[in-house]
Amino acid sequence: MDFFQACLKADTREAVNGIKRMISSAHPSAIWAVLMHGASWHEERTYDTPHAAILVNSIHRMIEDFGVHEGLAPDASSESTRILIGEEQGAALQELLIERLAFYLADVDHWNLEKGPHYNVGRGVDSPDNAVRKFESSIRQGSLVGSWEAAVILASRDEPIRLRRVIASLAAEEPDKLGHAFILPVSLIPELPRAEYTRPQIASLWHLMEYLVRKVPSKAPDGFSQDDNLSHFVEPVDMSEHRNVFMNSVVNYGILGHNTIFAQRIVDANRKGLVTRDMARWLIEKLKRNIGTKMIADENLTFNRILKREFDADWNQTPEFMRLPHTKEVQDWITATCSDLWTTMTHPRASEFERELTDFDDEWSLVRCLQYVMAALLSEPRASHVMIFTHATWNLTDYGLIPNDLAALQVHRMLRRHLSEW
Repeated sequence: MDFFQACLKADTREAVNGIKRMISSAHPSAIWAVLMHGASWHEERTYDTPHAAILVNSIHRMIEDFGVHEGLAPDASSESTRILIGEEQGAALQELLIERLAFYLADVDHWNLEKGPHYNVGRGVDSPDNAVRKFESSIRQGSLVGSWEAAVILASRDEPIRLRRVIASLAAEEPDKLGHAFILPVSLIPELPRAEYTRPQIASLWHLMEYLVRKVPSKAPDGFSQDDNLSHFVEPVDMSEHRNVFMNSVVNYGILGHNTIFAQRIVDANRKGLVTRDMARWLIEKLKRNIGTKMIADENLTFNRILKREFDADWNQTPEFMRLPHTKEVQDWITATCSDLWTTMTHPRASEFERELTDFDDEWSLVRCLQYVMAALLSEPRASHVMIFTHATWNLTDYGLIPNDLAALQVHRMLRRHLSEW
């Protein structure tokens, strides 16, 4: 528990070293469980949404984009490998990302000990159906303890499908104007520690229930179609008919990228079978609402037109690299293999990189890789949105919903403006 204690003490150096030691000695699921334990103590007083669990999910997926890593992503499939670089360098970048996450989790605002997650939850034996009913009624009544107890019962199942489905269904009802009320729950679901990691799992559920009881409405809104059969995952639907909305969500990415992040989480929830067709359509309408009057018609959504839109985010000076154990190794690799591209991407004039975008052909994997590095190493210690947004945007290309050139352009523009913001 060295990492968890370091988080509570805001000891960033020890948090990074604690995770670094675990990589070679602990099972990967234990590493992610202890990371989620730290994330569960994240209160974040500045905004009303703790971003730690969201960032755990994003960085976990970013690590899988580099392929298999025995200590962090042993089950990464060939389909999940999006960034094709050398095996040794890929491992260094994967470990750098986990170091960045550990640093962030120790540096953010945490609950006071007397107000944070508790562990003495009731563990009554109940049927899954009864637990689902208790879960929903407790959430709607604003009962943290009741919903927490029901969640722990559902999470104890070998495959807690009902828990995942009921969380996603309730979260879909009324996402706020930034999409937070949906983004956080569906980001936490795949990162929920297994039942064998008792304290991390209980803390993660407390963290989520504390948020849901404040965000889920007391009754389902008019027009929302609930699903009465939560015992199985739903067949995913084709989202390509909504491609215009996803393109708009990336062009008009909103405050700190929330429209894009919300869009990607909708697609992800659909692909995982967490929401029904009707719920997916409902969420798409909420995304349109969040984008607002800036929605662009299809004929104006071409890359060349977006490229010509006014944009100015020149730097007076290049941000400094965050110092992490693998920073120098990554810097040396950049210098040796792709210094020209990196220099262009980080040029004081933002237009230098944009000018070259029309000439890229098969280098998108490397562009994506370097933008991951930018988001992780050139950002402020407490910045989370830049990494979450960068992954979300590129993940929409994996699903064929936006083109590579638009992803590279919009990530470039977002990072040029917001690397120093939370």
